[in-house]
Amino acid sequence: MTRRLVLLLTVAACGGEPPPPARDTATAAPDVAILDTAVAPADGCRKEGLWQWCSVLDRLERAGVVLTAKDDVPPNDLLHGERKVYTVGAGEDELHLFLYPSDAARRQDLAAIDSATVSPRGERRGYRVRPLLVTSNNLAALVFTMNDRTSERLSLALSAGLPQPKPGA
Repeated sequence: MTRRLVLLLTVAACGGEPPPPARDTATAAPDVAILDTAVAPADGCRKEGLWQWCSVLDRLERAGVVLTAKDDVPPNDLLHGERKVYTVGAGEDELHLFLYPSDAARRQDLAAIDSATVSPRGERRGYRVRPLLVTSNNLAALVFTMNDRTSERLSLALSAGLPQPKPGA
């Protein structure tokens, strides 16, 4: 009763009308449809769990990254996942993506690599531009750029990962 009196005095002092009475929302139907982001759209690209090529490219596109596939790339002896290489933006920067069958496979492949130098442990490789190594679940990416904004944008887009499936799903 005291709470109601305080509310009425506050409303009267503010010159407004009292708020409408509270309604029982436990039984009310929701006003907004809830989307299940785990359901694969018509293209078959799932948006949770392990990365797929389509989910990687979708994430980068949503982050506003403009990619152009690059086919004429020399072989890579450092990382052994399935590889795709892209130029970023106007083409000065490169993004090397590696997909693995599992997070464990990616971890095993990267166990022999010094992540700071992106070189085999005990060895130091020379790069035209030192790469940034970004990992997320079954994905590894090498970002070759001297632009801090590009580096941060790519790192944030990829390192957040995909939502993980709900237990029992």
